[in-house]
Amino acid sequence: MIEHLLRLYPAAYRRAHGEEIAEAHRELTAGEPLRVRVRDAAELAAHALRLRAGLGPAAPVARLLGAAYPLVLAASATACGLHLLRWYTALVTSPTPWGLQLRSDLSGAWGALLASSLLVFAGAAGALAGRWRAGVPCTVAGLLVFAAAAVASGPAFGDPVATPAAAVLAAAVLLGCPPDRRGEAVAAGRAATAGGVIALVLVPRAAVDAHLVPGVSTDYGCWPLLVLAAAGVVTAWRGRSPGGRGPAATAPAATVLAATALAAPPLLAQACATAWGDPTALACLAAVLVAGATGVLLAGRFGRVPR
Repeated sequence: MIEHLLRLYPAAYRRAHGEEIAEAHRELTAGEPLRVRVRDAAELAAHALRLRAGLGPAAPVARLLGAAYPLVLAASATACGLHLLRWYTALVTSPTPWGLQLRSDLSGAWGALLASSLLVFAGAAGALAGRWRAGVPCTVAGLLVFAAAAVASGPAFGDPVATPAAAVLAAAVLLGCPPDRRGEAVAAGRAATAGGVIALVLVPRAAVDAHLVPGVSTDYGCWPLLVLAAAGVVTAWRGRSPGGRGPAATAPAATVLAATALAAPPLLAQACATAWGDPTALACLAAVLVAGATGVLLAGRFGRVPR
């Protein structure tokens, strides 16, 4: 199998490192169970395809993907968590008996949408906790199943074009991010910020759905985007502050804010579907990112934040 996998690498790279890669792969997989061999083969194939696409760790775009990686996980988990909350709220408030409603909801496209949402949420949580070797494949698989089910279900679970397109884009970013950049995100503390995004969106939404916050509507989706944008601004600011150290400090503020915009489509699709196409969600995201970029730039120019 290793000979077939090596063909995925660019010819020059294969000639220079093919024998070394094959030998290391044989040593690592000797005597291992099938699931480990399949996982290592998938990781090797992904590495080869990233190099063929020019997405090696030293590529300029790798820094953008590394900065976007934890935020994409957060946005994907948040969007799927909102779908699950919406479904659960409808379940407990409906006069239909639970058993009958569950049999209806857990079959067909709706069942696939709910199962894939749960898989995305669990996979993203695992990846943000540092277990990316299992978490990223689970998240990607969940996003792709979610996209297919969203197309099949029509407008019942979001826009039939924007919602699956956003899920596929998020999966592509996660697959394109080099593994060492994933580790850097956790080591730099950006995973904790991403976890905060999930909590700051889902906990208030659950409180509103439970009628603990009277007079607040959940009809519009700007709040998740504002939380994501604020997290990007805070990350950019911290990366240029005197306390910024390690990989987080090496990412320019413009890269972090561009990564935030790259991570936004899952929440944008959810917001636009909830707000019936109202452009307010996109305007709010753009306004916060532009204001944050301006603030970081002015602070650096006036000497308050070192470059």
